[in-house]
Amino acid sequence: MEVTIMRNRNLPTMFADRTTTDVDSLSSWMDRVFDEVINRNSGTFVPTLNVSETDKTFEISVALPGMSRDDVDIHYENDVLTISGERQWKHEDKENGRRYHRVESGYGSFSRSLPLPNIVDADNISASFENGELIITAPKLKEKAGKKIEVK
Repeated sequence: MEVTIMRNRNLPTMFADRTTTDVDSLSSWMDRVFDEVINRNSGTFVPTLNVSETDKTFEISVALPGMSRDDVDIHYENDVLTISGERQWKHEDKENGRRYHRVESGYGSFSRSLPLPNIVDADNISASFENGELIITAPKLKEKAGKKIEVK
């Protein structure tokens, strides 16, 4: 069985045809491909969050690897908690001669909004940041928290 591979050079492809003949041009081609991937991923960072509840509080944990508390803003208005910030790509490695061959981390601006029930005590919402994790604690108002009714 004979297989013939034909390529129509007029059709668009994901990457332009970059055939290489030596190591230098292969290295340049790889640099361009990875630069395209890095540029395509910019602005695609969406942090994951988890929401839990106890009798007294709501707790929101947000995974923000590689970020610090200064990179994050938190706002609460009209029963909506908004967490925003920006995860920056650090280019200093390029100056040290490091070239990345694969970058799967997302970078860029983000904003996550989470509606909370109207029983949140807005004056006592607190936040802490440790080891790349943001923890927001939203206490419930005592008079609106409700009570458990025992079934007899």
